[in-house]
Amino acid sequence: MSSTQIREELKDYIELGDTQLLELLHSVAKKYHSEDLTKKGEPLSLNELRQRVQDAQSRIKSGHFTTQEDLEEEAESW
Repeated sequence: MSSTQIREELKDYIELGDTQLLELLHSVAKKYHSEDLTKKGEPLSLNELRQRVQDAQSRIKSGHFTTQEDLEEEAESW
């Protein structure tokens, strides 16, 4: 889907959206524009990437993660 198509579809959603949807979209857009998504630095080495994956897998196995349900409940308070 092209950027133009996405923009048009989003405009339709905004026009039909209730307050909850509008607040959610606003929050996401505001957060996106406030973060520095162009952080400078060196790319990860293959070993660093592997270590991050292993660390993430360990956290998941030990139960340190957020479920979809928890995330949806949290999002309701945004």
